[in-house]
Amino acid sequence: MLSTSLIVLVAFCTSFLCVLTFRPLAIGFGLVDRPCSRKQHTGEVPLVGGLAIYAAICFSSFLFVQFDTNYKLYLISTAFMVLIGALDDFYDLDAGLRLVGQFLIASLMVFGAEQYISDLGNLFGTGNINLGLFGPLFTLLAVVASINAFNMTDGVDGLVGSLSLNTFIAIGVLAMLAGVGLSTDLPAMFFGAIFAFLFFNLGQFKNGRYKVFMGDAGSMLIGLTVIWLLAYCTQGKQAFIQPVTVLWLVAIPVMDMVSVMARRIMAGISPLRASRDHLHHVLLYNGLSSTKTTIIIAFAAVSFSISGILLQFYQIPEHLSLSLFVLLFVGYNSLMMTQDKRMNNHPKALKLFSSS
Repeated sequence: MLSTSLIVLVAFCTSFLCVLTFRPLAIGFGLVDRPCSRKQHTGEVPLVGGLAIYAAICFSSFLFVQFDTNYKLYLISTAFMVLIGALDDFYDLDAGLRLVGQFLIASLMVFGAEQYISDLGNLFGTGNINLGLFGPLFTLLAVVASINAFNMTDGVDGLVGSLSLNTFIAIGVLAMLAGVGLSTDLPAMFFGAIFAFLFFNLGQFKNGRYKVFMGDAGSMLIGLTVIWLLAYCTQGKQAFIQPVTVLWLVAIPVMDMVSVMARRIMAGISPLRASRDHLHHVLLYNGLSSTKTTIIIAFAAVSFSISGILLQFYQIPEHLSLSLFVLLFVGYNSLMMTQDKRMNNHPKALKLFSSS
């Protein structure tokens, strides 16, 4: 416990100091987020949160982690992920180019670390589904999906940080319930680093004068880390999380991403095109402040994680857990489709699928 607390403290302090250091540099180089029709914040905000978090992870890793081949590959993969994210923050890379980079980075995890999903569990009540040769391909898609799911939620102060902390904590709870000696080093590092970032992002430091955003570098780093951890925790002899439970631990990012892409395709536009059709946009449109939006979505994410944990703890059949999640998604998507029509028909509303 003392070791975990020390890791959290070191990661927090490192991330905090890195934000203070990187912020003026970002302003000087122009690595800032500027307001536009899709980004309605005030002023130019430095995009250094993700860089500070990654610096804290690297520094803490060298102090507390005994490196093996897999951990080295994890750090290399995340370094490339942060680089692509930072370039995207600065140059606004083409979505296709971004996807190519994400697949290449996912290949390091799948073929380098040999960390991939081969067993989906007993999803349909007919026995475990073994993916066999399709396991690596499925994992590549899952990695890219996780990266983009968390990236898409980064639209309101504190949201992606809150959602990721929820997932990291849920993994720890499931490990504790299973009596598994899972190393808490990496989740502890992220907890401390993200918590420090939230001080700046939520305006809790110097009355908001040092505000920063996470940027694509941070949200994609988190997405990659989450899927890496979940792949480890659901596969092989060390597995202690049922694959179906993963859906509940990342319910909000997954449902939001799938729903948004499906609705964009139905609207006849590219699913990769940016628009104001995410859950946080809907809540903001309905008059909620950014703070209330983050609190409501974070509360929903925690509720879904608790549901998944309880379903696994009480050994509810996996196919029933999947059925409940599918029903949840159908209800969520139906509600979002109704909101789409309402927002697009409102004379004063900003159109969801604007070209900006």
